[in-house]
Amino acid sequence: MQNSKRVRAGPRYETMTDLHLPASLTLAEDTNDVPGRDALNTVLKGDAPSETEGGQMQQPRGTHRSLQDKPGFRFELRRATRPEHDAAELAFAPFHQSPLPHLAWFLTCQHTALHALASTCCLKSGRATALLADLTAALRADCADNGDHPATIPVDTLPRLHPLAVDYLVLGSRMGNEVLRRRLSEAAGQSALPAYFTPRDHLVAWRATCTDLDQLPPGRALARCIIADTRKGFGLFETAARLNPLRPSTI
Repeated sequence: MQNSKRVRAGPRYETMTDLHLPASLTLAEDTNDVPGRDALNTVLKGDAPSETEGGQMQQPRGTHRSLQDKPGFRFELRRATRPEHDAAELAFAPFHQSPLPHLAWFLTCQHTALHALASTCCLKSGRATALLADLTAALRADCADNGDHPATIPVDTLPRLHPLAVDYLVLGSRMGNEVLRRRLSEAAGQSALPAYFTPRDHLVAWRATCTDLDQLPPGRALARCIIADTRKGFGLFETAARLNPLRPSTI
């Protein structure tokens, strides 16, 4: 059993037990939009289809085709942006290796990156608009509680990103974030987690984004644009990790 440690990253998460988490829990991993029953121990139960919905989605035996059998553009997008995804995850290695001492740093980096994403395009019609605003506000409050001032990426250096690429980055990260929230919650015991980790409804918007992506013909100009913009979006997280000083909390 691990020893309880006090983390001075902020009053919300003191007396939390340190733990080690695997990588690939932070950024968009494009996990299945409808996880199977065996996956319910690692994702929010609300992400699973209801009994009725699950029945409606079932196909006759022998006719089911997996994503690998008949990949759409979303599958190609995940494959094409894997190097950038992995590079961004590597930038957060200190947090993955020792989460609690680096939790405040992680929050500042997330604010820097998500605030930048919100400034990269006109999101009035984006499916992630409301969620992105909510997450950014929560991170702003968390960082203020810690006395931290997240770095800001200069607006004149930001790329212009297609709204669908931003939707993919923001909504596609939520299931991995839920895994992280659950594991941190187990470590925290009765202590409240930062507001950023509050569960939020995202599944309807994520499924719609999956449909939007899979309706795009791979190889067309728009598909190439979204791949390029998603790569740039992952780069913002890598930049955020570099701009915010890595200062482990005193334990």
